[in-house]
Amino acid sequence: MASNAFSKTIFKLASGLFLTLGLAGASWAQGAPDLSGVTVTVGTPNKTGLHRQLLASGEANGTPYKIEWADFDSTPPLVEALRAGHVDIAAGGDTGVLTAIANGAKITILAGLVERKEGGSAILVRADSPLKTVADLKGKKVALPHFTKQHYQFAKALDDAGLAWDKNLILNLNTTDGLSALVNGQVDAFVVWDPNTAIAQKQHGAVILQNLAKVVDTPSVLYAPTSGYTDPLKRAALEDLTRRIIRAQAWVNNHPKEWSEQVAKLSQISLDAAELQASRSSVAFIPATTGEAVAGWQKEVSFFYKGGQFRKEFDVKDIVAKDFDVIVDSENKKLAKTN
Repeated sequence: MASNAFSKTIFKLASGLFLTLGLAGASWAQGAPDLSGVTVTVGTPNKTGLHRQLLASGEANGTPYKIEWADFDSTPPLVEALRAGHVDIAAGGDTGVLTAIANGAKITILAGLVERKEGGSAILVRADSPLKTVADLKGKKVALPHFTKQHYQFAKALDDAGLAWDKNLILNLNTTDGLSALVNGQVDAFVVWDPNTAIAQKQHGAVILQNLAKVVDTPSVLYAPTSGYTDPLKRAALEDLTRRIIRAQAWVNNHPKEWSEQVAKLSQISLDAAELQASRSSVAFIPATTGEAVAGWQKEVSFFYKGGQFRKEFDVKDIVAKDFDVIVDSENKKLAKTN
């Protein structure tokens, strides 16, 4: 949305609030919106995302609005909840978000998230598996939660190995069922992310066949329904929460021991698995308009559109929040001074 059009929209909505709500409108006029009546539902598509990070870091404390939590197994069901109005902000894999947008969902990307280390996105096999390379997966059964970030990474890995996507062999299973299928020998490989990868390694002896970040690693996304992004009160809450989310991630990066202990307790996973996932991750937030990020997301959209899995192709630059760049940049600068 162009900045002039957005400004006009904000003015109209703020004016409407002033006329109908009186005190709330006066608060806006003073530049300090009253957010006490606002509830922000935070969506988390894994065991180590925003929910646990905000709690462990203490950034969920003292907000001028109420926070509620909505946890999911992966991004696709989270996005469906967001689309239905049950989630106000979330962070996670880009693929599920881009898929939802291609299917008509109105979502705005607030920021990008880049993994500075190897991360835990991987193709896993059993310890006794004879499979050694991606090419060895030809004719083999693979478990994968479809339309997750790892779906895109795995599809690219198959391309690189000269293998086609076989819908009869690549089974759409959630993280729990996928791990069970691998352990019980019902599939030959399991494609997943941390801390699920770490849990599979530490508790079930799984080994990594291919780290998927080495294949392709587009930034993940912080996102919100466009309706919330354009609503004055909800937007004010999202701006504040975005700053807290960035600080929470910085705390996670800088306190691996404390984070491992906290996430093990909060997510009820083993400490050794929590420590493994923490040791190979360091995530940084970047402005959503960053050229490399937009280019990567655009290539992903084109990949799925050309493959017939997206019904339409769209310009990613049209769904990023340009004005949130200032929030991301300013918070990163503050963190750089304190670290």
